[in-house]
Amino acid sequence: MKRGLVAAAILVVVVLAIALTLSANKKKIDVSNQPVNRTNVPVSVAIETAQMQPVNTSMSLPAVLKPYEEAKLNAQMAGMISHLTIVLGAHVTKGQVVGQIDTKLTELNLQAAELSRQKLNQDYIRAKELQEGNAGLEVNTLNAKNSVDNAAIQVDQIRQQLANAKLIAPVSGIVTTKNLSAGEYVSPGVAIATITNVNPLKAAVFVNENQIYTLKPGQAASLTADVFPGRAFSGKILFVNPKGDDNHNYQVDLVVTNTADLALKAGTNVTVIFGNQTRTSALQISKRALVQDQKQLYVYLAAGNRAKAVSIATGRELGDRIEVLSGLRVGDQVVVSGQINLRDGSPIAVINR
Repeated sequence: MKRGLVAAAILVVVVLAIALTLSANKKKIDVSNQPVNRTNVPVSVAIETAQMQPVNTSMSLPAVLKPYEEAKLNAQMAGMISHLTIVLGAHVTKGQVVGQIDTKLTELNLQAAELSRQKLNQDYIRAKELQEGNAGLEVNTLNAKNSVDNAAIQVDQIRQQLANAKLIAPVSGIVTTKNLSAGEYVSPGVAIATITNVNPLKAAVFVNENQIYTLKPGQAASLTADVFPGRAFSGKILFVNPKGDDNHNYQVDLVVTNTADLALKAGTNVTVIFGNQTRTSALQISKRALVQDQKQLYVYLAAGNRAKAVSIATGRELGDRIEVLSGLRVGDQVVVSGQINLRDGSPIAVINR
């Protein structure tokens, strides 16, 4: 009996000890799971000073020169190429005959059609004379006339086939590819050669919406190329796309004067310059400072040891910087790194003083 009571007492003590241990561990876990209050923990930020900086009022954009025109020399009918006068690098003029599809069989068909038309025309004349002499029926005359008309149409069709056999340059320019030679068979629509016109040339640039309204067709531009240092080339705006892309950029096409002494080539990298290169000053900040929320543009200022949100209005994009029209003053300390963790009034620690 006594042994049973002792065992029961020991068991109670062990259970109480386990319960106390578990309760203490739970308190520790609850304490560790409590969220840490970081509202007063400074956010590390980098800043820069808003200041007046020089601005080149001209607009410079990269482009690649392209041919003004480029077209394929195609055959309009199937057959063997009887002769082809073009070679790579040759200059051709729009409308120039540069080759011929073999037409011997077509010429024979034309002779036969001409003879047939002559015979049918004689039959028509006899039928008409008989009708006029009351010795023939009007229906015979009409049938003979229809036969003559059909024969004339057939002759015209064959003559058109002969005309289509000529290989005619679609544009003026230089032969830049030649895929076939005389003696080879060609099908309609197959490219025999490529003719490229590089006098003049074209170039296309993409202009953002802050600058596109200053450009109009006919406006002059100048171009420079690294391969010709110190040399400028003349250009003129051909087309300003009235519709921008998803990034609010608008395509502007230019025609570029090619010079005989240098003979610019398509594929050359150039810089297109719009406007006069005069220099002014504007209040500028880095684009990295910009924050946008619900279409409102703003930046954070370092006001003492706190961040201050300030709405701004921007102007021209100047490379990796942007012009500030309102909202900032010269000397303002603008946050350029760490904004993702900031709110208006957040404590900050400047790391780049």
